[in-house]
Amino acid sequence: MESSSTKTVYIIGHKHPDTDSISSALAYADLKNQMGIPAVAGRLGTLNEETKFATRVFGIEAPMLMQDARSQIFDLDIDKPHTILLNASVNEAYKTIEDTQNKSLFVLDAGGRLAGICSMSNLSSIRTATRQHRQRLLSHTTLKILANDLEGSVAVVQDQFKTNGHVNIITLSDGKEMQKTAAGSICILSDNTKVQMQLMKYGAACLIITLGKNISREIKECAVKTGCAIIRTRLDSMEVARLIDGCVPIRLIMTKEPVCYHEEDYVDDVASKIAQTRFRSYPVIDANGRPVGALSRYHLFRYKPKQFILVDHSSKNQSIDYIDEADICEIIDHHHIGNIETVKPIYYRNQQCGCTCTIIGQLYQENGKAPSRAIAGMMLSAIISDTLNFKSQTTTELDISMARWLARLAKVELNEYAEQLLSASVNLRTAGAHDLLIRDLKQYDFGKYHVAVGQTNYSNIEDIQVRLKEFKEVLSQEQHSGNYDLIIMMFTHVMAEGTMFLYAGPLSYVMPEIEQTKFDESSGYDHRIMSRKQQLIPVLSEMLKKL
Repeated sequence: MESSSTKTVYIIGHKHPDTDSISSALAYADLKNQMGIPAVAGRLGTLNEETKFATRVFGIEAPMLMQDARSQIFDLDIDKPHTILLNASVNEAYKTIEDTQNKSLFVLDAGGRLAGICSMSNLSSIRTATRQHRQRLLSHTTLKILANDLEGSVAVVQDQFKTNGHVNIITLSDGKEMQKTAAGSICILSDNTKVQMQLMKYGAACLIITLGKNISREIKECAVKTGCAIIRTRLDSMEVARLIDGCVPIRLIMTKEPVCYHEEDYVDDVASKIAQTRFRSYPVIDANGRPVGALSRYHLFRYKPKQFILVDHSSKNQSIDYIDEADICEIIDHHHIGNIETVKPIYYRNQQCGCTCTIIGQLYQENGKAPSRAIAGMMLSAIISDTLNFKSQTTTELDISMARWLARLAKVELNEYAEQLLSASVNLRTAGAHDLLIRDLKQYDFGKYHVAVGQTNYSNIEDIQVRLKEFKEVLSQEQHSGNYDLIIMMFTHVMAEGTMFLYAGPLSYVMPEIEQTKFDESSGYDHRIMSRKQQLIPVLSEMLKKL
């Protein structure tokens, strides 16, 4: 029963889930987690009214909705994302890449969302750019970037700082030769006060004072008047000159709108798209656009399929889509053995009892565990529902004893709660006819014949009669759209007093041989038949074999 892997296993019931399907998934996931095996309960459709009632009574959330068994990106062991902020500089990006040994960085906006990718090719483009282009890029720098990248501090701040990106390295004692190019430029020099004054007079945008030289009060006052910023750094002029071209925001050179994938994308869909591109890695983002990892081609060849445990069914047409592409590791069921195939031996628990939750209750006891009050309440609800409070012929002594144990854990009076639950199963006067029909519709293949049978409860037969024409029309439509040879709807009394049948399809003529009373060509009644699984399907199967 225990898995050798710590990988999360998904536990699911059948399509159009009933209370047993939902409760079995919740309960078995709870037991697995108690035993140290990561498990998540899933569902393959919306909850019916009866199940909703049980979840409200016991304060439990429905399992997550699942529609596809294929592996998704979040199932893969992808690389950790290496990120940098949108307003970081080229110099900072180089250092981050060096520290992380990563070839590219995911660029984030202020909200942490993916804004672009900064790769080594993006960064190296500055080194091969023309002088004019580098100047245009540097014109977008900020005092914060300059001070940070040049290991300095801003001595004089200018809120309206703006540079044309031209850089002057002052090596002469006389700054007159810089007069033509000083305006709007960044000037790198040491402590020549006279030249500093001249450059500010000529309209320099920023002075970078090297070697940690002091800046006089006179120079600072002049800078304020002329609108010139001043940065003081311990680096020498050559080091500043080496770094200055990298004082460019990466947003100017990054790759915008990169190819990226969502963590919920299916692996095979992503693999087919990646095959048409040539990038080294791809960002993986969550629903809010925030990077959660980096995906490379080798990840797509190393992943393992999702692991599933099937409860309350073992037939492919009742299970999740693409179940053949998943790793089925267990099946817990109380129905006939279906057509699910596995590539290796698995734990298969199939018992003749009224409810899957009865079997799962045994598994709790066999492993020395017990469900919480909420889980016990859901399991009890499933047993009551599947056995019609023990009046169905599918009921066993094991179902009854298990229900009593669960009722004690759930702290409810068994018969009182059973009446409340079954009465809440559905409001036939207001429920949508199509939803009512398909919510627990199960498909069966008997040789060449394709059959579907749905079942719901009722407490007053007048609720069916007032909508009889509508129910028949919807049933006929579903028969045509599903191309069924026979489709049957069972309306079973909540206190097991009988079942009314509606049916459609070319094999409808067999139904009068099964039911006690025939109303017309598409409806009848039988006070003996309560169970679809143990009473209707076996008889129907034998009849169709003879056709």
